Amino acid sequence: MSNEEKKHKGLDRYIVLAVCILAAAAIIIYNLATIQLINGAYYQEQSISRIATEGYIYPKRGDIFDRNGIPIAGSRMGYCVQYVDVDMSHEEKNAMFFELISVLEENDRGFKSRLTDYIDIDPIRFKTDNTESFIKGIVVNQEDAQYLITADQVFRYLRDKTFEIDSSYTDEEAFKIMKLRYEVLVNRPSIQNPLIIADDIPALAMAEIEERSSYFKGFSTYVKPYRVYYNAQLVSHVLGYVGYISQEQYDRFSEEYPDKYYTRSDIVGIMGIESAAEPLLRGVSGLISREVDESGRTTAFTIERPPVPGNKVYLTIDLELQKVAAESLKRNIEEIRKKSHNKNFGDADAGAVVVMDVKTGEILAMVSYPDYDPAVFLGDDNEAKAAILTQEGNPMWNRASQEIYAPGSTYKPLVAVAALESGTITPTTLINCPYREEVGGLMLTNLEGNQGKIALTKALATSSNMFFYKVGVMTGIDNIVKWAKEFGLAQPTGIEITESVGRIASREFKKTYFGEDWYPANTVMAAIGQLYNAFTPVQITNYISCIANEGKRYTPHLIKMAVSPEGKIVYEAPDEYYKIPVKQDTIDAVKAGMVAVTHRNDGTAASVFRDFPFDVAGKTGTSETGREATESSNGLFVCYAPYDDPQIAIAVVVEHGVWGSWTAPIAKDIMMAYFRLNETEDTSGSHTVEIIW
Repeated sequence: MSNEEKKHKGLDRYIVLAVCILAAAAIIIYNLATIQLINGAYYQEQSISRIATEGYIYPKRGDIFDRNGIPIAGSRMGYCVQYVDVDMSHEEKNAMFFELISVLEENDRGFKSRLTDYIDIDPIRFKTDNTESFIKGIVVNQEDAQYLITADQVFRYLRDKTFEIDSSYTDEEAFKIMKLRYEVLVNRPSIQNPLIIADDIPALAMAEIEERSSYFKGFSTYVKPYRVYYNAQLVSHVLGYVGYISQEQYDRFSEEYPDKYYTRSDIVGIMGIESAAEPLLRGVSGLISREVDESGRTTAFTIERPPVPGNKVYLTIDLELQKVAAESLKRNIEEIRKKSHNKNFGDADAGAVVVMDVKTGEILAMVSYPDYDPAVFLGDDNEAKAAILTQEGNPMWNRASQEIYAPGSTYKPLVAVAALESGTITPTTLINCPYREEVGGLMLTNLEGNQGKIALTKALATSSNMFFYKVGVMTGIDNIVKWAKEFGLAQPTGIEITESVGRIASREFKKTYFGEDWYPANTVMAAIGQLYNAFTPVQITNYISCIANEGKRYTPHLIKMAVSPEGKIVYEAPDEYYKIPVKQDTIDAVKAGMVAVTHRNDGTAASVFRDFPFDVAGKTGTSETGREATESSNGLFVCYAPYDDPQIAIAVVVEHGVWGSWTAPIAKDIMMAYFRLNETEDTSGSHTVEIIW
């Protein structure tokens, strides 16, 4: 080959190489153009979603303790299953959901679904008459709604049209899938707001879901704090319970506490202190930045803001004293039912006890019977929850702060205050109290018999109706109402948990609710705590506390203080009170009458406190319900102790308790415990207390 030929051949090689390089460059440029120019927006969106998605980390809810540091509520860590909706065919999604449900059922776990609020199976039926909005929310086309009338039609539509569940599943299996898919439909879970499918699942279930992550697309398991209760039933009405946040709560809390970052999957307080102390118990949600794959699963994460635990809340309640009060109330109710008396129908079945520190307003014990176990509301046992909600006697009703009772003769010390302050009587004024006499236009009987002329001390000691019939009319209803309000009766007390206001028998009340004028005969009944008078046990305790501490009206409270995770006190109950403008001589006269109730031979509670080691000031009350032909009257007892240096005030109410004196032993048991009168010396000379758990 000549040199010229060799030269041309070499040149051809360079040309081929150049063409290959240019072709490769063209392909690269084309792909870059496709990525950056044609599909640039798509890939940018995918990149952002994979890197910048954010979610919340659930904070630990604050612990709750009694005043002595005994735990009542705490937290533990557990696993939950969350779901982020992913794009899949109906067939794939139904199969995946059914498999997940099987995993949960194998581990004895269910899942929550609001579909069962509207429709049920076996037989297929509606569970509510309000189905219009429900049906509009499930139809594929809005015009289909007009053809869905019966429960069976709705069920078939959900199965065949909304979720396209094929015929290989039975109706029972299809309904399980429907329930889960309905939650996804109404919640539309996203990476920013995942849907909690199941709470508190076992570690084995968590491991299986994670191991099969490539199949369970969109599902993830997370560690989450869960509420734990200790001794909860003992303080059920004080504690309350927690539950999933409602839409109304989410909207309100997000506005009121934006720095706590509430989510739609949060657990919040529903009743009692759990609800009242929500701002203190609630921590701050953490923030996590997550990278996710196309299945919605987290592949990498960064904690942008760590969660902050809630504060520790210390109550004013003394659990030891609470236990004594609860046991005594229940035991005495059972004993009252068995007592023989022509006015006893054996129907005593409920009651309440409140114990207050008269120097601070702290509630040391608050018992409502019957009670319930708040721990039931922490689980998924809907049947157990329904059983409590429908149980006879309404155990979830807090009779101490929400029920109102006619005070009966426990109102007489208040009428005495009004009479003394208005100058109607003095402590030594004698009032003739025969067996029968007309007062205020009514012919009335004195249950205490013909007492002759008596003064205030004996009138209170014997609970003389005739004395207070007359003194009430002489004092006038307006004066009585004025002082009832001063002592906080039928007024909001300010206690943290839900309370009823109650009512005072007054001109205004009768005119407003009955459109009638007031008559002296009305005053007669109001003066002995009947007619329209009705107050909560908390109000009654506070009123007696005001007498004990010589006119200082504290705000009854259940929260003593709150402590931050770092140990700093972030809340402390204020030491404030309202000074009632009542004369010291008036207080002294009423106190003398109340101590006579328990320590004079003719006192209505003398038999209960005859051997008590110090003086107790008290007052019995029998409250008529208007159904005495077939039911027993309510029994009440109020007191404070010691008489010469008051520390605690107590109010006891037993529904259908017959006589106030029959309820006094409950208060005695409480005082025995509070003042450590059950202590016994051991051989070493130290003291032991019998009432420890």
